[in-house]
Amino acid sequence: MFPTRPLRDLDLVALDLEATGVAHGHDRIVEIGAVRFRIGPDGQVIPGPVFEALVDPGLRIPEVVSRLTGIDDAMVQGKPGLAEVWPALLDFLGDPERVVVLAHCAWSDLAYLVSEASRLGLEVPTHPFVCTLELARRALPEAPKYGLAALRHFIAVDDPGEMVFHRAVADALHTRNLFRVCVQRTGAHTFSDLGVSGGVEVPAPEEFVVSVPDRLRPLESAIAEQLRIDIQYHGGSKGRSVRPVTPLALFALRGVAHLRAWCHLDDAAKTFRCDRIARVMPHG
Repeated sequence: MFPTRPLRDLDLVALDLEATGVAHGHDRIVEIGAVRFRIGPDGQVIPGPVFEALVDPGLRIPEVVSRLTGIDDAMVQGKPGLAEVWPALLDFLGDPERVVVLAHCAWSDLAYLVSEASRLGLEVPTHPFVCTLELARRALPEAPKYGLAALRHFIAVDDPGEMVFHRAVADALHTRNLFRVCVQRTGAHTFSDLGVSGGVEVPAPEEFVVSVPDRLRPLESAIAEQLRIDIQYHGGSKGRSVRPVTPLALFALRGVAHLRAWCHLDDAAKTFRCDRIARVMPHG
């Protein structure tokens, strides 16, 4: 049952995860940050404890992720695996009947938690999750963009020591502060006042099971051997074009198979829907 009590009576946790990439079910968590807090009668934050953990993902961290987060293979070497960190995380989150978890793009964080729990045979958190991106869309309709970094600059929150983005605790703190601004701008006293009547839908483990058509089987060997290949892709800004790519991973997003690959046309990591890949060909 989603809580209907006043916000000031609730225990809240802002959560952020960093991962080796965006392919849920393939990529793995490398850092967890969470901050407990409460909302005072005037809408101010009453800070609580902080949870922070670097996690050895058991995979190499791609260079593009290291550039974004500052987390590289050396930083996670010797750190505990996720199965070792998980009990401490659940303990920090606390009683699901009393705690609401806030996350920016909450479905993505839930997808990582569910896919990783399924892989490791762990208990999935049952806390209600609320998405601050959706809250911001309603509470701050004049914002030009709704990414966490853009919203922080838009609401002009000045918190010394919290300038770093794409590190878990820093982004959890930004999420907490964004929630506080949404509450104050709307004068909300309950989640219902914020337009929230229930938590974000938890993805089912089967959503991360990848079903690859036979015509795309060459992708699997290309991923294993890190081969540069060409794909004929129907979609995106380049239309029906041939894209030279180095495949990185196959994964499922909301039950649809996707390819994560390094696109050599854009010199960037891109995600391609498998049902829009017409052909896989040797490069050149």
